[in-house]
Amino acid sequence: MNNWLYLTLFSALLCINSMTFAQRVSCKNFKTQQQAQAYFIQHKARQLDRDRDGQACDCLPGGNGQKCPRKK
Repeated sequence: MNNWLYLTLFSALLCINSMTFAQRVSCKNFKTQQQAQAYFIQHKARQLDRDRDGQACDCLPGGNGQKCPRKK
């Protein structure tokens, strides 16, 4: 019974850790739009597509440069 409990807790921790990493990824983690797009497609990282047009990190080199946040 204890082994089953440990296995369940370990599995839960792995899932939580994976979800936390996915949420931390942002456009700052990539050098080009193409790199971000590949990650976006593979991991379904919706946070990389601010305007929901299917293109990740439009403001990075190689992107269309539209709807970029203004620099303060």
